[in-house]
Amino acid sequence: MEINKTLIIPCKDEGMEFEIILKRFIDYLKQDTEIVVVVDDESDSTVQATEKFENINLLINSYGPGPALAIKYAIDNTKSKSVCVAMGDGSDDPKQVEDLFLLIERGLSVAVASRYIKNGQYVGKKGLKYLLSKYSGFFLYYFLRIGTKDPTNMFKAYDRKFLDNVDVESKNGFTLGLEMIVKAKLNKQPIGELPTIWIDRTHGESKFDLKKFIPSYLYWVYRLVIRKKNE
Repeated sequence: MEINKTLIIPCKDEGMEFEIILKRFIDYLKQDTEIVVVVDDESDSTVQATEKFENINLLINSYGPGPALAIKYAIDNTKSKSVCVAMGDGSDDPKQVEDLFLLIERGLSVAVASRYIKNGQYVGKKGLKYLLSKYSGFFLYYFLRIGTKDPTNMFKAYDRKFLDNVDVESKNGFTLGLEMIVKAKLNKQPIGELPTIWIDRTHGESKFDLKKFIPSYLYWVYRLVIRKKNE
């Protein structure tokens, strides 16, 4: 069967717990959707967890360390009509991957799984990461009309034609999702969202880095504001 859709899962030392997470995705994907797992090197503990699955494409990222470059590498090395990005920590709902793809098939350039709209939910510690993701997104939604209340969530699907016309600039995985929303907005591409229940990881440690997030977030806000003034 022809592969029309690609689920990209960037991973960093997720260990054998990833085997359970990967099976959940497999159970809910259609036959024309491939799964691509991306790691930074062959010694990553995630690799062993993928070995028992026959139809998983494992890529070793050669662009540089981190999820942003891993995602960029996977985008550049796949050819499907649409792409979805989900994280390997079990936070994202595997049942919604195909729902996001359906929104792309209906004409969106970017489809967002949103934690902060009606029927969406953020389950986990309501700390600094939660406050930043929620209220930084609200600011962009209400003041700059970006089309989603959850621009920083990485759980998104993209139309390949849109991806072919933009370049991934982010080196920071926490703002790559925001970058794609900003570029869709600047290029007048349709953005939509559906509610999701996001559950914070139950194993390992979050890789959120405040020192990297703030300057990257401000940079993409600046890009929006400058374009807004010039229109």
